[in-house]
Amino acid sequence: MAASVDAVLKVRRHQPTRLEGFVDASFAFAVTLLVISIGRMPTSVSEMLAALRDVPTFAACFLLIARLWRSHRDWSRHYDLDDAGAVRLSLLLVFLVLIYVYPLRILFSLMFSSLSGGWLAEHAVGIGTVFELRAAFVVFGIGGLSIWSVFALLYRHAEKQHAAIGLSAAERLVTRMSIRRNVVFASIALLSIALAATLPFAQRPATIWLPGLAYLLLIPAAAQVRRGAARELQALTAASS
Repeated sequence: MAASVDAVLKVRRHQPTRLEGFVDASFAFAVTLLVISIGRMPTSVSEMLAALRDVPTFAACFLLIARLWRSHRDWSRHYDLDDAGAVRLSLLLVFLVLIYVYPLRILFSLMFSSLSGGWLAEHAVGIGTVFELRAAFVVFGIGGLSIWSVFALLYRHAEKQHAAIGLSAAERLVTRMSIRRNVVFASIALLSIALAATLPFAQRPATIWLPGLAYLLLIPAAAQVRRGAARELQALTAASS
């Protein structure tokens, strides 16, 4: 049933527009900033081996940036919108991604450094106070909240333009599913921010990683939204047959 949900939306754009080309180039630049932030080029074998310890951090950041790029590409292909609203929201998305490249690297570097006892992060950024730890989680959460909110607005914009685009009833249903999914994701980021701001890290060190672990909720939340959409799609298909 999940596959049927994925197959509902038609591909309406087969050639990239100038807007999509700009967004693609901006995401590529974000990856470049990520590489630059890792540090200088190794000049010896020992430095090369040390630099390889940053590979997990780079891989995690790269995969997340690639996922965001793929999400925008799919949105562009399915809805073929190039009006003022689409341009503004796409530029806002690029702006947010470029801003949060460095916080993204810092938080993943801290995570891998903590999990490996410092071995898997050659250029880990040190955090000396509880305030700095809270700030790192809050900044990361604001980034997630903002980016997922922009995606929700992109899909809402597509839903509002359904007549001009020519969306079928099933396509509108899947579009509304995408709105709900991104709203839920933004809510999870908000939960992480709240945990980071209120948990007693100093008194209860075991709670330090709860703001980060909150993002594991993304997996069951996405599955639940998809199941709900699949049921609605099945009911719509049965009613129209």
